[in-house]
Amino acid sequence: MGLIILLLLTACDFTPRLYKEIFTAQQYIQQQNYALALKKYEDILTQNPPVLVKIKVYYQMGELYSTYLANHREGLNCFKKIKEITEDPLWLVQAEEKIAEINFTYLKDYEQSIQSYTTLANFLPKLNKLDFYEFRLALSYQGNGQFKEAKKLFSQMAYRPGHEFHVAALYQLGLLSFENKQWKDAIKYWNEYNRQETRKDSIVATKFLMANAYETMEDLEKAYNLYYSILGEYPNPEVVKNRLNAIYNRKVARKR
Repeated sequence: MGLIILLLLTACDFTPRLYKEIFTAQQYIQQQNYALALKKYEDILTQNPPVLVKIKVYYQMGELYSTYLANHREGLNCFKKIKEITEDPLWLVQAEEKIAEINFTYLKDYEQSIQSYTTLANFLPKLNKLDFYEFRLALSYQGNGQFKEAKKLFSQMAYRPGHEFHVAALYQLGLLSFENKQWKDAIKYWNEYNRQETRKDSIVATKFLMANAYETMEDLEKAYNLYYSILGEYPNPEVVKNRLNAIYNRKVARKR
């Protein structure tokens, strides 16, 4: 936050009045009086400042609305304004990233986040965060119910060892299969995921899902063994105990 304000104060040519008003807005932010800061920024915009000042003011307003006031739609509108007034690639990318993040994380508007992450993933020259954009794009397709497109992208990532999210993509492929009741495929992807994942808590959580898939397939022996293997590691051991008891009772009933 402070860096953005510093840039506003040092990187542009100001009239004394404009400088004073920007400095006042900075003071309001430091006092956490975001409403007054926003009002001051609105006043600055009515004075038709230089384009670079407008861009930075809109960016600052977008941050205030979305990050500090949780008014994500107003924040979204501010970042969209930046795209309307500049063709500078640096600012277009930064604004698009914010638009994508708000739509994906807060508004759950996956149709819009698909558009933004597609733009970022196809940007030339390629951006440093390309792998992240591709992963978010696949997640957006998944969230939007476009499972075929999501699976295609996750598959491309999963079998590219150099991709930052190739392990996470294996997990998502398992989840897609699980949600589509393709239990064997889900187990296959999760087995591969667990061989490459290094976080123990993630492995345990995935084994729970795998056990659930085996249980649904009526492979009670494998389900029981998997549940039992995570009994002392799963965050809620009572859930695992309940699953073990349920499977035991089903196995007993089968023998009668």
